[in-house]
Amino acid sequence: MKNKNLIFSAFAIVVFAILAMVYSSPVLSDNSIIQPDIVNYKGSAQEMQNFKDQTGENTYWSNAMFGGMPTYQTGAQYDFDLIKAIDHFIRFLPRPADYIFLLFAGFFILGMVLFKNWKYAFAGSVFFAVGAYFFIIIGAGHNAKVHAIAYFAPLVAGIILLYQRKFILGFLLTALFMGLELSANHPQMTYYLFLVMLVYFIFELIQAFKTKEIKSFAISTGLLIGACMIGVGLNSTRLLTTYEYSQETIRGKSEMTLLNDKNDGLDHGYITNWSYGKLETFNLFIPNFMGGGSQPKEENLKNYVAEIQKQQYVVDLNDEFNSQMFQYIATSPVSTYWGDQPGTSGPAYQGAVVVFLFLLGLFLVRNNWSRYKWWLFAATVLSIILAWGKNFEGLTNFMIDYFPMYDKFRAVSSMLVMAEFTMPLLAALTLYVFFKDENLTDEYKKKILIYAGGGTVAVLVLFYVAGGSLFDFSNEYDLMSKQQYLEVVKQYNQQAYGTWDTVLNNLEKALKQDRIDLFKADTLRTLLFVILTLALLFLYQLKKIKQPIVVVLGIAGLALIDGWQIDKRYLNDENFVDKMFVESPFPTQISTKLMEGASKNYHLAGIAQKVAFNKSLDSLKQADQSQFRVFDNVNSTFNDATTSYFVNSIGGYHGAKLHNYQDVIDMYFSGSEKTKQLGISTVHIQKILNLLNTKYIVHGNLQSPMVQQNNEAFGNAWLVSNVKWVQNANDEILALKDENLRSTVILQSNLQSKIGKGFLPDTNSTIQLKSYQPNKLVYSTNINSPKIAVFSEIYYPHGWTIKVDGKEREILKANYFLRAVQLEPGDKEIVMEFQPNSVKIGNYATLSFNIAFLLFVVTGGFFWWKQRKESSSL
Repeated sequence: MKNKNLIFSAFAIVVFAILAMVYSSPVLSDNSIIQPDIVNYKGSAQEMQNFKDQTGENTYWSNAMFGGMPTYQTGAQYDFDLIKAIDHFIRFLPRPADYIFLLFAGFFILGMVLFKNWKYAFAGSVFFAVGAYFFIIIGAGHNAKVHAIAYFAPLVAGIILLYQRKFILGFLLTALFMGLELSANHPQMTYYLFLVMLVYFIFELIQAFKTKEIKSFAISTGLLIGACMIGVGLNSTRLLTTYEYSQETIRGKSEMTLLNDKNDGLDHGYITNWSYGKLETFNLFIPNFMGGGSQPKEENLKNYVAEIQKQQYVVDLNDEFNSQMFQYIATSPVSTYWGDQPGTSGPAYQGAVVVFLFLLGLFLVRNNWSRYKWWLFAATVLSIILAWGKNFEGLTNFMIDYFPMYDKFRAVSSMLVMAEFTMPLLAALTLYVFFKDENLTDEYKKKILIYAGGGTVAVLVLFYVAGGSLFDFSNEYDLMSKQQYLEVVKQYNQQAYGTWDTVLNNLEKALKQDRIDLFKADTLRTLLFVILTLALLFLYQLKKIKQPIVVVLGIAGLALIDGWQIDKRYLNDENFVDKMFVESPFPTQISTKLMEGASKNYHLAGIAQKVAFNKSLDSLKQADQSQFRVFDNVNSTFNDATTSYFVNSIGGYHGAKLHNYQDVIDMYFSGSEKTKQLGISTVHIQKILNLLNTKYIVHGNLQSPMVQQNNEAFGNAWLVSNVKWVQNANDEILALKDENLRSTVILQSNLQSKIGKGFLPDTNSTIQLKSYQPNKLVYSTNINSPKIAVFSEIYYPHGWTIKVDGKEREILKANYFLRAVQLEPGDKEIVMEFQPNSVKIGNYATLSFNIAFLLFVVTGGFFWWKQRKESSSL
């Protein structure tokens, strides 16, 4: 039996690889997946990659984005990274097949640990791996996120083995997959898994008290802690640098409180901006319950498009205002999504089959499996409630204010990944106990199928028949848009107000009908899959199907078809383009291949649209070989990394910017009401640009970009003789708008004892950048009287050193977010270098833990082999 299980397990792994490749079949035709976030990543990492190609060394600082920042979260590579090598070996398939395969195979390991039977492990893998959310985030390029999620299951398998008293294998698996989980480098997803396992730990503790096995529980827990420490140690450099960096980002503590009273962690509103609606939770069961994604295909807007065509004959288009208004409305995007979030790429659909089996499991799973059921149910409920965010404020605010690290992560809707793990696991457990639990009588199983199954079918029928009147199918955005349109009409064409009110009402009704149609179509679809699943279970109970394997694989097949169809709505052939455009997504010439591709693929159309913009930046780079920064005023400055691919930018794309830089963005670039009340206006942007040595500003549009030179930029460094002393961070950032920053530096008063006196105006003293590398800058100076040199470099308190004529001096935090140093007459050379101790210490620690882990593997393997040999000889 064990050999048969092993053979079929190997077969299942092969099937998973085949499924992953079939889903990603365009990669077989020299195509690659194009992911928006990865395109931005390529822009952000280009300077780092160029440095690596030229020197063979790693740089842990880059000036490509946001004036400069560590590369720890933008692709940094570390020495002795054994766990990453293991990860690359496991992910041997081309992207995105590697992640899809990992989702399947990882859950299969957990299934084998729990069920010891390949059939149920296989079914569970399908239930989990085809969850729509995973494919949506792959399409977006959230690779670290899906990477971390894919390691959830095998890590949990190791932990469960420990609490099953299988200490050797459990310890090794836990250590390995904890290392792999952390190597994926998405702390938010790992944190959510921690919440799931915290619930598991509580139930195991309760079980230990019930069975009076506290000692064994303590041993398991001790080994779990040890294994986790090994996993952490294998990622020493990655975790040390991430921790150090996080303290200086928007997730850490900011001294500036002018815009936000909460100076540690993220703001409540920012954390909960993407909160799942309570009703939206039905998306787990019915994919288009809330209309799908925010950017629907035209085929899903049939009623709305038809109504637009109809209403053009109602409005007097000979009137210039009416004509312009109608054209604007007709071309403005509308969304079939009517949920509570600001927008969404698609629903967190886990599958009709999966959710139905999950519901059955609440009644079927009993006896020895009860603690697993209640663990999975409790974790699912916790996941859903926490995902509601601001729609369930009591618990959400408690967690933000009091639960460790909870306020470090945004987008609480992603909390549903917990349910997307626990629901498939309980669904697989339901199948297992249905066929394997001898304590469940046929009569009881039939009763559950009739009542629970019938109840589910009844609810779905009710939704299908009466759903159009049960739900509103509109949201606040719909009402706000209509009111904005009518306000414009009232202002410019009062007499047409009634006509436009009617037109907008008719368009609203048409859009609602499109949403109802989508809702009903997917409700009927879910109903079909539920009935087919229920039918297979009933046929087995009625002895019409005699072999459990037929039902188990049949239901797994239904789940595969169900998930595959929905996944293809969000990750399909349109996401794949010629490999050359994935490897080089910033072309400076329109090729025939790009023109042909752009006419068929919206991703390539986006690339083609930026060619003129790219060419202007490339030309600028070739024409000016000095070190400078660019203000991209064409793209979304602080949410696009195109500029960073060619030249250093004051903007970029990253979710964890340094908080001192983000504070400056919020104060001087946001244009918010709060900043206006503080006396900050758009004219003050110029002062920030000058500080950052922003030599060029790009205006216009993507097709006709205009590069304007900023002759007021201060350069790479400048000398000042005046000091403006301020008491705190609030005063410091506000002083930027009032002072002459070319001649005055703003410093906090706690530095007063370290700064000398006797600064005099002196036009003969000079400072100039002599050589540049992202992690090493050399300046030549000619200092005739005491001065303070201010650098257009972002202040970061870790890793940077400054030496003046070979002797180290203190780097001063100046002008809120820049670096400065005090200079004396006769100083000739300044060398500023980034050599972070966190990397050095982390590398040594990583090497040590690599050796320890290998020793544990060899020792554990020996004792495991010895135990098996002794048991087989009995």
